[in-house]
Amino acid sequence: MAKQPLTRDLQFEKKNQDMVKLPKYARIQKRPIPHPPIASPYAGSSTPKTVYISSSTPFMSAVKRVQKLLHQAEKRAMTSVHLSLGNKTKTDRQKLAQMAEGHDKLRKEAGQAEVFIKATGRAMEKAMRVGRWFEEREREYVTRVKTGSVLVVDDVVEDEEGRKRVVEEGERLKKEREEKQEGDDAEESAGSKSAAKKRKRAAAAETEELPETRTRWVNVVEIAVTYK
Repeated sequence: MAKQPLTRDLQFEKKNQDMVKLPKYARIQKRPIPHPPIASPYAGSSTPKTVYISSSTPFMSAVKRVQKLLHQAEKRAMTSVHLSLGNKTKTDRQKLAQMAEGHDKLRKEAGQAEVFIKATGRAMEKAMRVGRWFEEREREYVTRVKTGSVLVVDDVVEDEEGRKRVVEEGERLKKEREEKQEGDDAEESAGSKSAAKKRKRAAAAETEELPETRTRWVNVVEIAVTYK
């Protein structure tokens, strides 16, 4: 993914090539974009914490989810420090040294605990708004944004009735063609040329096998938020 400031317009690498045009009797049915299971807020720092944004996600709800995940990370670090300081067998000097070490550890763990805000398509604008909310509170949070793309699979759905109509139209045009007396190619009318194109399309539709699926690249934005 490419790193970009939150204050600038997002830029993406164009990956989708010109796709084969589907016949009128076929349509694309989009599948939900798969993503890993959402991690528990109480999982360790080694488990990435992600908040997925959709176009229907309430703005402040997303903000609070990010804050909760960051708070849990800080709480885990503090618990670790308190447990180490609770050892009564150590001397006061050892406890003071351990306290200083514990505070360093707390700062390090809390600072490294990142929460990722991710969105694709039309939901990216809302994700950016959530990211800017944290960016505006720069005394408390640090943010960074990356852009990229993810390969998704869509289903190609065929309308049997539509295909039947296309085939019947092709057969009708073919029959009309056979009934006409072939004239000079130079005198062929524009209407006949149009009919010839329709026959070719109909013939192709009759013999061509539709793919069951089609792939495409979808733009994705990822915003990392952590305590300062």
